Parts: sequence; structure tokens; C-alpha cells
Amino acid sequence: MADKQIVFADQDQMLVESIVMDKDKAGAMKFLTQLLERLKGHPGFACGYRPFK
Repeated sequence: MADKQIVFADQDQMLVESIVMDKDKAGAMKFLTQLLERLKGHPGFACGYRPFK
């Protein structure tokens, strides 16, 4: 299994800090939803991406 490294942009880091300081539950859920979309893997192909027809 491949290792993944998560790197946050400065804007993402500031957003996380503001969510924590404000205890914003709705903002936290929105951020986590967006983060999970970025972390989802995609099916790999030996010769690159090939969309299904």
C-alpha cells in the first residue's frame, strides 16, 4: 500500500485554525468533506489514466 503525505496550503492552515478557535462545527464538517474528496484515491492504470467508454 502506498504512503500518502498530506500537505496543507497556508490558506487551508488558516481555515483550520479559525475553525478551531471559533468552534465552528458546520465549518469543520465542510472542511472535512472537502479534505476527504482530495484524499480519495482513483483507479490507476499501468499506462496512465484511461476513461471507461
